[in-house]
Amino acid sequence: MILISISVLVSFLYLILILLFIYGWSRNYTFEPKGNELVNTFISVIVACRNEEENIRRLISYIAQQSHQNFELIIVNDHSTDSTKMRAQNAIAPFSNMVMIDALGYGKKNAINEGIQESTANLFVTIDADCFPTFHWLESIVCFVSKMPTDLLICPVKISDSSNFYIRVQALEFISMVASGAGAAGIKMPILCNAANLVFTRETWEKSKNELHVEEQSGDDIFLLQSVKRRKGVIRFLKSEAALVNTNPALSLKSFINQRRRWASKAPGYTDWQIIYVALLVFIMAVTELVLLFKAIDDLKFLIVFGGFFLLKFSLDFTFLTIVKKFFHLKNITAETVFLSVIYPFYIVFIGISGLIFKPKTWK
Repeated sequence: MILISISVLVSFLYLILILLFIYGWSRNYTFEPKGNELVNTFISVIVACRNEEENIRRLISYIAQQSHQNFELIIVNDHSTDSTKMRAQNAIAPFSNMVMIDALGYGKKNAINEGIQESTANLFVTIDADCFPTFHWLESIVCFVSKMPTDLLICPVKISDSSNFYIRVQALEFISMVASGAGAAGIKMPILCNAANLVFTRETWEKSKNELHVEEQSGDDIFLLQSVKRRKGVIRFLKSEAALVNTNPALSLKSFINQRRRWASKAPGYTDWQIIYVALLVFIMAVTELVLLFKAIDDLKFLIVFGGFFLLKFSLDFTFLTIVKKFFHLKNITAETVFLSVIYPFYIVFIGISGLIFKPKTWK
C-alpha cells in the first residue's frame, strides 16, 4: 500500500507540473520581428569554442549574413588542438566586426568572460560553435529586447532535422527540456536555459560572474539563470521561430551520454528550490516507475498499477510535446515518444547517478 500511495502522490505532482508547463508555454508572448522596425541596438555575439574545426566556418557564414548587421562577433579559442583557430581566422578575415582571441584561462565560463571583457557592447548573445541560426536571429533578439527589457533572455534551440530514428529521438528528448524551460519561464519560475542561445546584459553578467561555480565544468547557463533569479531579475523566453537556433546531435551514444553526464554533474551547485524540486520530481518519477516495473514482474497484482502509472506519464508527455511540436517544426512524434517513454526511467536514473559519480574533467 505504501508503494501505491507513493506512486499516486508522485503521479499527481507530475500531473500538476506538466499542466503548469503547458499553461506557461501558452502564456509566452509569440513574437515576430516585423522587418521594418528600425532597431539598431549594438549586440555582441560571443562564441566559446574548443576543437570545432568541422563547424566554425559554417557558424561564421551564418552570422555574417544576419539581417541585423550592427553586431560584433568575438570567437574565444579555448586551447583547441585541431585546426579551429586557423579556419576561424581565415573565415573572419574579410570582416572588420569579427575577431578571434585565444583564451588565457581554461574552460567555457572563462572563455565567455574573456570574450565579454574584450567587447564594448552592453548586450550579449552566446551561441555554440556547432550551431547555426536563422537569417533573422539577431534581429528578433534586439527587436524583442527593445520592447521587453530583460536581464536574461532564454532563446529556443533544437537539434537539426534528420530521417535517422536515433537522432529524432534525441531531438525530441532535447526539445522536451527546452519546451519545459520555456513553459516554466512563462509562469515566472524559470528552471532551464541553454548557453547555445542565451541573451543577457553586461550588468547581468557583471553581477553574476562570481556565482557561476568555476569549479564545475558545466553549468555556465543554469548558474547564470540561478543568480539572476536570486536577485529577482527579469527572465523571459523568446517564443519566436526567427530566434530559433539549430544544433548538431550527438552522433554516438558515448558522446550523448558524456554530454548528459556533464549536465547532471552540476546538480550539487543548485540552490534554487524550484530547480531542485523539478529535478528531484523527474528523478523520483523515474525511480518509482522502475520499482513498479520490477514489482509487477515479481507480483502480477502490481501490473495494473504499473500500467496506469506508465500510461499517465506517457499521456502527459505526449500531450505537452504535441502542443509544442509545431513551433519546433516536428511532424509525427508518436513512435519517438513511445520509445522515449520506455527507456526514459532507465536513462534518467543512470544519467542522474553516473553524472554525480563520474565528474567530467573538461567541458567538451
